[in-house]
Amino acid sequence: MRSIIISLVMLCSSTFAHAEDFDHTETNTFIKSGDFTFGTRQNIGLDVQQYILRYDFADTPYRVEYRNVQKGDRQEHWLRAQIKQFSSNGFWYNHRFEHRIREQKDDVLRYRPQFGYNYKVGKFKPFITFEPQFNYNYNTKDAGYSHMQTFTGVEYKVNDKFTVVPYLEVDFDKSFDKDIAFFIVDFKFKL
Repeated sequence: MRSIIISLVMLCSSTFAHAEDFDHTETNTFIKSGDFTFGTRQNIGLDVQQYILRYDFADTPYRVEYRNVQKGDRQEHWLRAQIKQFSSNGFWYNHRFEHRIREQKDDVLRYRPQFGYNYKVGKFKPFITFEPQFNYNYNTKDAGYSHMQTFTGVEYKVNDKFTVVPYLEVDFDKSFDKDIAFFIVDFKFKL
């Protein structure tokens, strides 16, 4: 029954995307050793890339992360803290706080709660994630809802050291109109 429910949710969420949306593809590579993770995000068809350094505090729900983001000739520095709030029967919720230092744009504080559902079926784990984003602009003092990111896909654990995660991201603007959609694939390695 759970498989049927998540399949229907995934199908419905992907119907918001159309062929003309997919003008770029994102690839993420993560290498984890102990509590540290190094990652890269590369985009095919878009001049954006990220370099990621992450630390998970052992036996706690806490994580910190630094991202160096290259957007064309601009550079950004993102400092992120995450708290895994709860996980129960496939449902989960996280808090994310992010300070973005941005060239040629105002710096912002962003609250990015995440919630979703996943269900393990053998080596596969289909999932759906919702991530509304709220910004505080340090310069203008504006605060409020910014946009929503959604992620729908399946995690495939090849073995204990390697996982592949193909998924679809569909973003919605402040008015909940579809803004963009694109394919992503994560490659996760454990040393």
